[in-house]
Amino acid sequence: MNKKSLLTLTLLISSLIGFSSNCQALTESQAEELADITASFFYLKKECGYQNLSVDEIKRALISVARKNHWDLSNYEQLNMEALGQASYKDLKGIPIANERKCQGLKKLMRR
Repeated sequence: MNKKSLLTLTLLISSLIGFSSNCQALTESQAEELADITASFFYLKKECGYQNLSVDEIKRALISVARKNHWDLSNYEQLNMEALGQASYKDLKGIPIANERKCQGLKKLMRR
């Protein structure tokens, strides 16, 4: 993920802080899950030929996941999401299976 994409994503999510007052702040495991999902989308975009997948589409998907899971993003800016996202992307790239198979698996997961 590049810094511009992460900054844009951070700004959008920050603008949605507090959408649910009945939830607790984002936990460490929720933050890691959000970073993993973000890394998966960026992997599809960069490594699997989905260059047309826009950052806005990725943001909408992440916001949808957060809403479905009733995650409160009020502490999003206090978490080191950039580092989590980069670590998730690096882990994903390091999975020792053929890239084509990895891309197919991610595509199926993202459709859920």
